[in-house]
Amino acid sequence: MAPQLQILSNILQRFKTLGPALSGYLYGIMYNDTLIVLTFSLNMDNCDDNDLLNYTVLQLNLPADIYFCGILQISIELVEHNEINLDVFKDIDITDNPLLLKYSHKTSDIQAYFYVHQKLEAINNLSIISEDDLSRQFAYIRLQASLPLIVQDENVSEALEELRKNIASGKIGIHFPLNNTYLFRSDDNIKDIVLKDILSVSKNQEKLSTGSNDVNCNTGPVKVIHANMLLKMSSERNFEESVRYAPILQHIKKSFNSSRCTLHIDALSLVNLNVNSAELHAILVESACRIIRLTEMQQKNQSEDTQLAEIMHFRPQNCGHLFTVVYPGNYDDNTTMKYRHLLHRTLALSMDRPQFRRGNAVKLDTQTNEILINPHQVLLNKGVTGKLSIVEGLYSYHHYMQDNCDDIGWGCAYRSLQTIISWYRLQGYTEIPVPSHRTIQQCLVDIGDKSFNFIGSKQWIGSTEVSFILQTVFQIQVRILHATSGEEMLTLIPQLADHFDTQGTPVMIGGGVLAHTILGVSYDEHSEEGKFLILDPHYTGGEHLPTIVNKGWCGWKTKNFWKKNTFYNMCLPQRPLTF
Repeated sequence: MAPQLQILSNILQRFKTLGPALSGYLYGIMYNDTLIVLTFSLNMDNCDDNDLLNYTVLQLNLPADIYFCGILQISIELVEHNEINLDVFKDIDITDNPLLLKYSHKTSDIQAYFYVHQKLEAINNLSIISEDDLSRQFAYIRLQASLPLIVQDENVSEALEELRKNIASGKIGIHFPLNNTYLFRSDDNIKDIVLKDILSVSKNQEKLSTGSNDVNCNTGPVKVIHANMLLKMSSERNFEESVRYAPILQHIKKSFNSSRCTLHIDALSLVNLNVNSAELHAILVESACRIIRLTEMQQKNQSEDTQLAEIMHFRPQNCGHLFTVVYPGNYDDNTTMKYRHLLHRTLALSMDRPQFRRGNAVKLDTQTNEILINPHQVLLNKGVTGKLSIVEGLYSYHHYMQDNCDDIGWGCAYRSLQTIISWYRLQGYTEIPVPSHRTIQQCLVDIGDKSFNFIGSKQWIGSTEVSFILQTVFQIQVRILHATSGEEMLTLIPQLADHFDTQGTPVMIGGGVLAHTILGVSYDEHSEEGKFLILDPHYTGGEHLPTIVNKGWCGWKTKNFWKKNTFYNMCLPQRPLTF
């Protein structure tokens, strides 16, 4: 019997941006007799570097339990079966019934077929699911470990392969810190433990830390369950073979060079919430093996440098899933440009903005009192109607009294500038650190805008100085928008909406002696009502999202927020056209 079929809605949205006459590969999860297709890649057979990222290799970059599951055909008209090469079905292990998905650009129609008993059978009951639907069924698990690696004669690949085989044998334990649970391959004592049990602990802790059920404290792009891996070093105490025979010691005398280093495992899995403990253990073992396999491949591509590769996780725009990349040790964006170019082409991503630079990496570790990321996300659908135009990507919320700096009364524009620069860092456009107030002042002195006694002062700055810093230090082009009064701000909503739709960067606005950050606008054509999504740098408290949102430090404001008799300047930073 063929399985049920579900397709993530992001896939259909991405199809619309592609050209005709393309073929590719599908990847998904098989659970409870249902195949859920989560992503796809394009066929790069005409590329010289295809071996770096073919469909079997790309599977390793995806979270464990996502596998290559079918083939994709995109055309103007739906093509006949005999025009499609089905030979790659032999490489599919996730299901006995591989999937063929055909998409027509002309009609936007989708036809799906399962390969059953050497024949293609049409699927009439496929369903489209959203990211929210997926998150209700599945959760990400992040498995981390630091393992000793003994390398002989600088043969790192051989040492990695041996370690991978040891892990693949199942001789590892998993520790979940949230509820202090340990999971082993053959542990019958916790066979009833499922992910829902761990998540329930997580939710209870979240409520205690926020003191509120109204605000989700996770402001990053994805939630994960953290787990640690323990490598078994000894044999079973009562293992029959260990007592039946006397031990044998073999001594081989030869000279060799040996070095010891630490291998850091950082692996992701996407796991159904109802998975049992045995299945969960197997999935986590697979996730660790995938990371080591990627590390092996990276080490083989390196020259004589034996420094271990670096693992990074990304969430490409509109893909709806996480993607893991292993880069060479001490890499920079220039050395990875060729590979990143191939990633963009293979995953059908835009070539005008980066997705896999260091700054694009997803931040999965959160600490108490850490600067908040994207606090506006909990407000997107609250209290507004009409068309929304919102900042695109990640930024950090900078405000008064952070960094042990008392800047109350003069530092609001500095903080707005820091928020803007954090956006460029988190989108991967720059690796220059977010500057301190003193660094900003020093830059303005260096370019001749201020005199030397400006350094260390408490003099405020405005949109002009913000634009100077962005242009001279970060080589970011800016556009200046003027409003002669607060009442005129409503008429500028179309221009601000165009900025957020095309550039997606935070906007600094200064008026009188106050500065704010605009994160988006809304406009309802029927009521002719517009609102502004404001991030207020004048907040002086701790990094507590419920307070920030409920007290309006980040929130939607009407035109009355702006003073009627004040002149406003807005600094609109532009997005560089690069990947």
